[in-house]
Amino acid sequence: MIIKEIKIKNFRSYYGDNNFFKFSDGLTLILGENGDGKTTFFEALQWLFNTTIDKGNIESVSEMRKSKLEIGEHDEVSVYMSFEHDGIKSVEKSFTFERTGEYTYKVGPLIFRGYETNGSERVQVNGKYLIDRCYDAFIQRFSLFKGESELNVFNDRTALKQLVDKFSDIRKFDELVEFTKAFEEKSNAAYLKEMRSDDRVSREAKILENRIMDVSQKITENRRDIREIESSIEVFSMKLEELEANQETSERYKEIEARRKTQEEKRNKFKALISSVDYNHSLLDKQWILCAFPDILKEFKDKCSALSKEKRKLERDFDKKQAEELGKLKAVEEIQNTLVNGTAGLPWYLPNQETLEEMLSDRICKVCGRPIEEDSDAYNFMVAKLEDYKRHVAMKLKNETEAQQIQEQILFPNSHIEDLHNLSISLSGSNQSFVSGIAQEIVDRRELVDRYRSELKTVEDKLQDIQDEKARLLIQAGNVSEAVLEKDFNDIRGLFKQKGKAEVRLAELKAELASKEATLKSLKDELDALDPNSSQVRVMRDVHRVLDEISKAFGHAKEENLRRFLSEMEEKANEYLETLSATDFHGRIRLVQTANESTEIKLFSSNGTEISKPSGSQKTVMYISILFAISDFTQEKRDEDYPLIFDAATSSFGDVKEDYFYNVINSIKKQCIIVTKDFITKGKVRLSDVERLNCPVYRIKKADGFDANNLATIRTTVDKIKE
Repeated sequence: MIIKEIKIKNFRSYYGDNNFFKFSDGLTLILGENGDGKTTFFEALQWLFNTTIDKGNIESVSEMRKSKLEIGEHDEVSVYMSFEHDGIKSVEKSFTFERTGEYTYKVGPLIFRGYETNGSERVQVNGKYLIDRCYDAFIQRFSLFKGESELNVFNDRTALKQLVDKFSDIRKFDELVEFTKAFEEKSNAAYLKEMRSDDRVSREAKILENRIMDVSQKITENRRDIREIESSIEVFSMKLEELEANQETSERYKEIEARRKTQEEKRNKFKALISSVDYNHSLLDKQWILCAFPDILKEFKDKCSALSKEKRKLERDFDKKQAEELGKLKAVEEIQNTLVNGTAGLPWYLPNQETLEEMLSDRICKVCGRPIEEDSDAYNFMVAKLEDYKRHVAMKLKNETEAQQIQEQILFPNSHIEDLHNLSISLSGSNQSFVSGIAQEIVDRRELVDRYRSELKTVEDKLQDIQDEKARLLIQAGNVSEAVLEKDFNDIRGLFKQKGKAEVRLAELKAELASKEATLKSLKDELDALDPNSSQVRVMRDVHRVLDEISKAFGHAKEENLRRFLSEMEEKANEYLETLSATDFHGRIRLVQTANESTEIKLFSSNGTEISKPSGSQKTVMYISILFAISDFTQEKRDEDYPLIFDAATSSFGDVKEDYFYNVINSIKKQCIIVTKDFITKGKVRLSDVERLNCPVYRIKKADGFDANNLATIRTTVDKIKE
């Protein structure tokens, strides 16, 4: 199967229906940074190839497309592939989705259509059937790889058996070994039965048979113990290899983790400092709302001063006018008390009203002692004097009232201007300094927050660098969990001790097994050496001997064929290893069988030394070489070709190795689709390096203008930057 074209519509970040890729028969590169849609492209293919899915999932729908739908509108998600496999074929998986509410959607049934050419006619077929027929799950297992850690297919213990079943004649021996073993056991049972019925040897045969059964049972138990010990030793060895191989990596990992935690603490501190400045609350709580008040305060104080000055002027004028009015009253009073000749008379209150009335009543002037007659000048004078007194009293009362009214007049009955002036004074000094400092405090605070943000950005950049360094370290370490790297290595000595004890015990068990097998052979020889009377027994003995040898022969043949199969795969893999490694040191690949009948991929120097710590790029090239070898076996044994699709499989490569490696893969003429962030530095594609490649290159990236907090704004764009 050779993929010709892929079209993706509304699958996660691939918004719309203009996302398509065309592939060459050799290598095609798809370049993108983290978050640009590389993994989504890979997962879209996985979704297309998975024939076990029977319904659509709203989580697969583009968030941008969902956000643009009106209630009642619908669209579809689809992944389409055209490919060559005994003619041009195509397959498309799709489902519809409809917006039913503000946050609700309805998903339609999953549709899996396939098309193939029948003669000159293009006919529709079942899409699942087409995928299963042209690109079954077995082939997918050895062609789709997400990340470098998945390249070692032999991490799965069933991988070797699957390969053997598909590509080797060894599987033919399984039934033969099983049949011959069954025949041997039946012939042995019949032979022993006949021996027990022979008069001459029945007693000895029975004794030997019981001993043989007892020894055989012990041998079975012994072999089981050996398998368990071998398995334990293998586990100890794996743990030790893992610990030893990754001790240096672990130390680096812990150092990186320590730096990461330090930077995370700094990041959290700066975030806390930044978030502690609540501008909205500070407007009132810290009176930041007064930041523009100094100019207003100055204007307020100027106005208060002007008002106070104006008030004092008005009050002076008012007091002057009031004094003038009081003076007028006093002057009138003095004029009224002046005699005709200009001399001052007696005060108007002398004599008083009571004295005058008494003298008029008694008709005598009690000042001079002379009597006064009614209607006399003296009498009339005293009457006039009494009237004048009364008039003066009335006038005095009136003047006092007027004077009191004048004095009671107040120009400013309230103290508002004084209050304002006092407020103006109270806002001066420390208060004025505080208010004047608010604006500067805000400036200082903003500058401080800006500095915090700058330092936070620096810390986050350092943290990202540390995360990238950690990711590269994990890639170089291969399929090693972080839990392993976090472990202390104080238990290495204990593992060595346990492994040593197990190896001693294994040697003892093997010696015991050899002894028991020798005893069993001796007992069987004794049994075979018996001379029975019955010719039937002798015939059955000979038949059993023949079947036993045949059974052993098929067992040996199976082992030899497996050895040859692995040897052929090694040879093909090493050819690719040499080609892909170019001038780099690469060693030799060996496929080593383990006690649990699985296989490990190891790298050895030509002098026989195992390369226990290959670099990340060495391991990647080694695993890819194995995958190419498996692909060759597929083509030879099943007459089928298929693409190798890798997602971020070459992250451990350096810039120098990239273009050579990819051009070598392209020259092998085996279809490879590699999704990678190689050839991208600081968000820019190194076009000069890309131009040196001899393969099509696509650039995928997030469209500009996205909101980092809103998934509905993320859209992957696809551009072909090299034919």
